[in-house]
Order: sequence, then C-alpha cells, then structure tokens
Amino acid sequence: MSLQQGIGARNVRIAIIGAGGTGCALLPLVGAMDVHAITVIDGDTVEAKNLTRQLLYATDDVGRAKAEAAVQRMQAMRRDVRWIAEHRFVDARNITALLQGSAVVADCTDDLAARALIERTCRELRIPLVSGAVHGHQVQVITCSGEQHMRQRSGFFQGRTSEDQLGCDMRDVPAAVTTLTASLMALRIADILKGGDGLAGVMDLVDAGHGRWMRIMGPEAGEFMDTPIDPMHHA
Repeated sequence: MSLQQGIGARNVRIAIIGAGGTGCALLPLVGAMDVHAITVIDGDTVEAKNLTRQLLYATDDVGRAKAEAAVQRMQAMRRDVRWIAEHRFVDARNITALLQGSAVVADCTDDLAARALIERTCRELRIPLVSGAVHGHQVQVITCSGEQHMRQRSGFFQGRTSEDQLGCDMRDVPAAVTTLTASLMALRIADILKGGDGLAGVMDLVDAGHGRWMRIMGPEAGEFMDTPIDPMHHA
C-alpha cells in the first residue's frame, strides 16, 4: 500500500533539517510534491558569503533566520502547502517534538553529531530518513528506513567529527554540487511517498569533480546494482 493510499497525500508532512545550500535546493523540489505541510528547521542566519550557493536567499535576507527567509520564499511559490519555519537547531531536548508526525525527514545538515542524533530519533520514531551531505565536490546520499534499520541499536553516523571535516570551507562547495545532492534526495523522497523504500540502505557516493559514482549496498538493500560510471573517465 502506498503512502498516499494509506494516509492520504494531503495529510503528508515532511521535515527538512538544514536550510543551507542543499536545503535551499531541496525545498523547491519537495514543495512540488503532493504534500500537505513542510517544516523547515534551522537555527542559523543568512550570511552574504553563502549567497552564491544558497540560492533561495537574496542580499536583503542577510542577517535573517534561514528557516524564516526560506519559508517566506517558498510560500510565494507554493501557496497550497503549509510552510512552517522553526528557527532553532535540533538537540536532544527538542528533536522528538519537531519530527514527530512527519512522513519523511530530510537531513541536509553538515554536522556529524547532529546527523547521528537525527538518525537515532528517526529510528526511534519509525520515520524514514533521507540524508545528504557534501564535502568539496563529493556527495553522499543515503536512506535509512525499513524494519532492519528500526531494529538497529547503533546508527549509521558514528564517531566524532574529523579535523578534515572541521576544516571544510563550505564556500568551496559549488551550487551545482548541492543541487545534485538535493536532486538525489528528492528522488528518494518521492519514491517513499509513492510507497517505495527510497533505496533504503543504499549509499550513493558521487565525486562530481571527476565524474565518478559509487554505490555501496548496505544490509537493508536488495540485490546488487551496478552504476553506469566508467572508472577511467575523468571530467
């Protein structure tokens, strides 16, 4: 039974955590889906240095809460969707209340600790999670859902943030890379809303700088699937 058949498309609510480069690219794609409400969660503010890759914002938005600025822009595009802005960072005290009742959660954050908390909470609430991350020209997208994921005691995102991650300058991430990440996430979200598994347990790793694409099959995934990338190709 599809999600629409089970609860009705107009009752579907999606939570998007992170309204930076990937979140800005994902919001119009998810807003075009047949959903009732979209909650945008981000405790940060718009900065001028990020405008070239956070394409929902304009110069006049600098200093404003990202969640509120993004929601205002999206309301003008999709008035039939209920847009909710949550100007806060997720933490152990608020995350359950923020995510409860969501049909899908999209994680667009760039913090390993936050990603671990989000995955653990989604597992506890039995909510499918589509997670996307970028590092330079590299993209990582994974879906965590299904019975096997719900039974896991430890999450996919473990350990502590490395010095390499801490030193990543997000200004070096082109808008094309965050848009690619958002597009891959949107395809998975759309599949979940149609009753699919959104490629549960399958991680896509894309090196956009060299045109390489690797697919890692986790224990939740089904049969092996090849990816149509020539390993000798260099962009």
